[in-house]
Amino acid sequence: MHEVERHRIILSEVGEKPVVTLNYLVDLLGASEATVRRDINVLHKQGKLKKVRGGAESLHPPTSPSLAGRPFSVNQTINAKAKRAIARLAATLCREGDSIIINGGTTTFFMAEHLKNSHLHVLTNSFVIAEYLLKNSKCGVTLPGGTVYREQNIILSPFPRDVSSQFYASLLFIGAQGVGQLGVMETDPQIVQAETKLLEQAEQRVLLVDSSKFGNRSSLIVCPLNKIDIVITDDGIDQKSRKMIEDAGCKLMIATLDPSSSTAQAELTEANDPV
Repeated sequence: MHEVERHRIILSEVGEKPVVTLNYLVDLLGASEATVRRDINVLHKQGKLKKVRGGAESLHPPTSPSLAGRPFSVNQTINAKAKRAIARLAATLCREGDSIIINGGTTTFFMAEHLKNSHLHVLTNSFVIAEYLLKNSKCGVTLPGGTVYREQNIILSPFPRDVSSQFYASLLFIGAQGVGQLGVMETDPQIVQAETKLLEQAEQRVLLVDSSKFGNRSSLIVCPLNKIDIVITDDGIDQKSRKMIEDAGCKLMIATLDPSSSTAQAELTEANDPV
């Protein structure tokens, strides 16, 4: 990752949280500790943040609510080609007139451009998905009530019942921070609470994750993998992860990237048997 991009991500993270630890930034950036320390020193000298022991501190601590994890603007740039291919394949599951739920996230966001010619009723907690569909499609769009989290572009309700509890869908599309033997994982308890509610609101649950997510872990579990009906990922998935999905009884769909194209292409490939 280029220095300019690292600096942008560090400043974005510090803007979201009063203090960001060195270890967190090392994991986030995939860079060495020495590199991240050097980046923090540079940004400190430029007066863009304050260097503190073990990390960095915002010059102007945020006053609005925030969630654990990366901002939407940062996540959108990570593995974007794979996410676009996965989203395109996911959109093929939708049928005219369906009621569907699309949970906020960068992979699910990329679905919106493939739904613009469809007539669907969509419940989403994502501002960017709702905005795109309202401007570019004839889909009906429902937003739940709750607290607005600007950095993730989503609305989350602190209450056990809101409009989403009255909405029943044929398909639920969700993303995840990580996937492992314990199940689908996320980074923030409020996201876990929101997704847990939605799991019971659809006939089929579809998990959209790029192949890097099978190496990620988090401390919070949304649900066991056997609660998911369909997993859509890219062709970078390894054999161990394929078997884990098969053993959980999930249908696996693989979005294949076209290396000859500058944009991601999704091949409608289903992998129900080990490859």
